[in-house]
Amino acid sequence: MSSNAVPWNLQLQTAAIIAAGGTPFDPTLTKQFGTPPDNANGLVPASDYIYFSSRPRAPFSILPGFNFNLYSSSYPEQERWGGYAAFEHKICDDQLRLFGDFYYVDAKTHDELAPIATGSFEFPGAPTLYIPPREAFTGEPPFGGPTYAEVGAPVGAFNPFNPFEQIISGGSRARIFDFGNRLIDNENVAERFTVGVKGDKLFNGTWGYDGALMYSQVQQIAKLHSVNAPRFERILNANDPLFDPTSTQYIGQTVPYNPFVDTQHVVFPSNLPLIDFASLNTRDLLTSKLATLDLNIYTTDLFDLPAGGVGLAFGGAFSRESYTVDPDDQNRLGENSGVSFIRPAKAGRKSWGIYAETLIPVFSPKWNIPGVHSLEFSAGVRYDEWLNNDTNAAVPKVGVRWQPFDESLTLRSTWGEGFLEPSGVQLYGPRRFLLGPIGGTTCAPGANGFISTPCDASNPTLQDVVDPETIIEQLPNKNLHPEHDRSWTGGVVYTPKWIPPKWGTLTLTVDFWDVERSGVAMYISPSSINSGYNAGIFPGVVLPAQPTLSTGPAVLFDPEGNYSGVTSPYINGGRTRTNGVDLGLQHQIDTDIGTFSLLTRWSYLNEMVVNFPNSRPRQAAGSSSSEWYVGNFFGDVTNPQAWLKWRGDTTFDWTWHNWDLNWTVHFLDGYWEQLYAVQFNGFWKRHWVHPTWFNDAQLSYTLIFTPPVEAAPVPGYSKAGKEVVGKEKESPPVPYAMPCWKNILNNTTFTVGVTNIFSEDPPKSFGFELGNSIGYPGSLYDNLGRFWYVRMIKKF
Repeated sequence: MSSNAVPWNLQLQTAAIIAAGGTPFDPTLTKQFGTPPDNANGLVPASDYIYFSSRPRAPFSILPGFNFNLYSSSYPEQERWGGYAAFEHKICDDQLRLFGDFYYVDAKTHDELAPIATGSFEFPGAPTLYIPPREAFTGEPPFGGPTYAEVGAPVGAFNPFNPFEQIISGGSRARIFDFGNRLIDNENVAERFTVGVKGDKLFNGTWGYDGALMYSQVQQIAKLHSVNAPRFERILNANDPLFDPTSTQYIGQTVPYNPFVDTQHVVFPSNLPLIDFASLNTRDLLTSKLATLDLNIYTTDLFDLPAGGVGLAFGGAFSRESYTVDPDDQNRLGENSGVSFIRPAKAGRKSWGIYAETLIPVFSPKWNIPGVHSLEFSAGVRYDEWLNNDTNAAVPKVGVRWQPFDESLTLRSTWGEGFLEPSGVQLYGPRRFLLGPIGGTTCAPGANGFISTPCDASNPTLQDVVDPETIIEQLPNKNLHPEHDRSWTGGVVYTPKWIPPKWGTLTLTVDFWDVERSGVAMYISPSSINSGYNAGIFPGVVLPAQPTLSTGPAVLFDPEGNYSGVTSPYINGGRTRTNGVDLGLQHQIDTDIGTFSLLTRWSYLNEMVVNFPNSRPRQAAGSSSSEWYVGNFFGDVTNPQAWLKWRGDTTFDWTWHNWDLNWTVHFLDGYWEQLYAVQFNGFWKRHWVHPTWFNDAQLSYTLIFTPPVEAAPVPGYSKAGKEVVGKEKESPPVPYAMPCWKNILNNTTFTVGVTNIFSEDPPKSFGFELGNSIGYPGSLYDNLGRFWYVRMIKKF
């Protein structure tokens, strides 16, 4: 449920409510909220409005919010086509080969979302929305509230349908329902080509190399149909030239738009002709490019040790990546209602790196030494430098592989360090606006940007900010440095030889792992920012001031002191430690009726410890990755995922002649998600998202035609059949020429399959402050249900 509702949630001055004949919820408040009743026809008097201290139509409020899922498409329409080609040509036998490939795909999607949600009418970075007063006024507003200058309205603007003599803006929120669903059309065109050379068997036959140039480009054309904010403001103003019959801009009627109608259930006839004028259609162009040039040289026998040859590989790469964001002018100028400005962006970076790896055998199977049947070590190092911000990283990696008795038992382990350079968007923008849950209360800042008086019931600006969809302004940060990690793995592979061959082959694997990350590029969660602001750690920013990188995390307010959202630059913050174990079993047996295989892979997460700056470590294993303290550390919080304790896949496969049948069982463990927190809601509650089992199946058949060999030509079938007459000598065997249809269908595989055979629904998920926008863990599941498909693959 959303507080962007219809009828609208209107922030009103208490004095204006009383003057209009209404009965405010709390006469002691300076301002409060009101909403027309359900099925309002746009002419309801103020005395019939529903008033409350906070937005009346919202989660946890006195009336339900707007259920946007009812008006969104279940799954986007998709159209995709493309092609792939590859070649390889020997120039100097195996020593020099030219190779290349080309890939192209054009993917189009069409989706629909519920009618536009405005968010708060006044919010930094977004166009300000307002409803003009019932009658135009001069000077200061008669009952307080925003001024013409504050909201950017022309002096003299008015709307006769407004029951209140004030400009309605600030924390008001609305769903502009009669403009229809938002229509989203995306087209992605991806291209990639590679050309290079490679060779092996050089020098003493153990050397080889490969090098290539790769270029790829992805271009996205994003189209949106929604509401144009400046034009919408014009149709709200009865004093606009649009409604003046003597003006050249006259729109054909003198009646302005009436925003006080329950447009979800009631049609207001004079509104309909105005919709086309205020509709918005945008076309944004986003392009990303990547070019790399790399060379790798390797040998399997640099020099000989008693246990065998030492392997070596080394090489380097140079890359250049860039991206551009070219928004439609309506987005660039901030005319898209409920959406923040999209500023053009053009950025890129260059980097180069070198690496070396070696494999050193210590004991060899040919020595037949008990306890050290085989032992080898590996080591490597990589160095990368980014020229855009003069950062660099060098990371090592070592490993060991030991077979104490024979090939049936292998012990293996690796240790290494890694790095991850921040993305271009995190470094250079554009700034982004997302949604996320927030809980708690706050107060408006004083002149110094911080709360100047105690933020309690004695403070007239005290306000509840609980919201499952608060606005989060993300600021890029050029000063981000690479994320670093350390990882260790250790495991065993066991293929018992004591199992008789008639019972097939069995392989068991167990791998333990542990990963630590530090300096992850992230932003702080809205609830943490609000808590820091209340404690005097983070500042508040009041419109028209705009947050900058130097501002740091901050809470945003409109000029009236209403909470509007939070802002946070990307920072290198916090650490994580994750460890667990991966289990695998593979069994294959050959019989007279085919080959049967079983492959099962399971993973167990032992711990996932999250430690943010100036915060205690928290155990996240078995819980949602979208808790109140997480921010975007692990992705979009309105579409949550989780750190599951268990997950696994088990596949049963049968092959016989050209048939292949498999059945796969998927398991995703359940997890806990926190709904409410004591520090924000006064109580604590969590919800168990139950585990799920899903089943898929697939059946394939491959047509393979092999021309038989004949002892002598056969008229009508053989290529040499016409030469049979008059020949007395035996001809050598020649192949039949297959019929045309066999040539066409040869090496063709037909497949029919079904996913989610029993049409299991995804589990219910609410999210913190009920902020899950789709009602299930969208990063783990989809809502397709049972899905049938057919496929044909032809190999030439």
